[in-house]
Amino acid sequence: MSEKIGQILNGLNQKANLKQNIHRHSIEVFNQFKARAHNIVDQLAPEVLDTSPAVEIKLNEYGKFEFHLKFSGDTIVFMLHTNVFTFPPKHAVSKSAYIKSDESCGYFGMIQIYNFLSDSIKYNRLADSGYLLARVFVNSYNNFYVEGRRQLGFLYKDIGKNKLNSEHMDNIIEQCMLYCLDFDLFVPPPDALNEISVQQKNAFNNPSGIATGKRLGFEIINRAKT
Repeated sequence: MSEKIGQILNGLNQKANLKQNIHRHSIEVFNQFKARAHNIVDQLAPEVLDTSPAVEIKLNEYGKFEFHLKFSGDTIVFMLHTNVFTFPPKHAVSKSAYIKSDESCGYFGMIQIYNFLSDSIKYNRLADSGYLLARVFVNSYNNFYVEGRRQLGFLYKDIGKNKLNSEHMDNIIEQCMLYCLDFDLFVPPPDALNEISVQQKNAFNNPSGIATGKRLGFEIINRAKT
């Protein structure tokens, strides 16, 4: 066996094992997030039903790597990426003393959290936009880092001190829900709809033909052939 082949085998054994450990741990963390979301639904649903029976709050699972937290007109989509990531060398995480002390700490699983209109999911409107609320990065030692909106943009930045627990998960989910409740659907500008074709008019009878997002308002999809 050549020296280079030996180096390749050593690298594969070390890095592959590390990434497999992180992937397995990420799945565990994702399932914990799902359980915490279930708990929040269980707390909110009876109270909501007592005051607003028409308002729906529930959790739906979509395979191993995705679940949806639906509350009225909003749906928060949680997705676990199947790959393992590191941060660029100039990023604050990579520059931290914690990562520099042990490079294996700098490999992370990533959970992405998006806000969609519930009707976008219900009617399968493929052109609709979802908005990133947060990204949660967790390593094999359960240290974590969050990029996100509002408080989630600065609460969990100390990767060396942050150990993910149920309290943190609850706070992340609740902060995302609060942001969604404050993040409303905008009316589209009138100039965007001054003139429509028959084909575009027909799109109104087919929900999948109307692209909608909270900051887009809505936009009629033109499917005319060119």
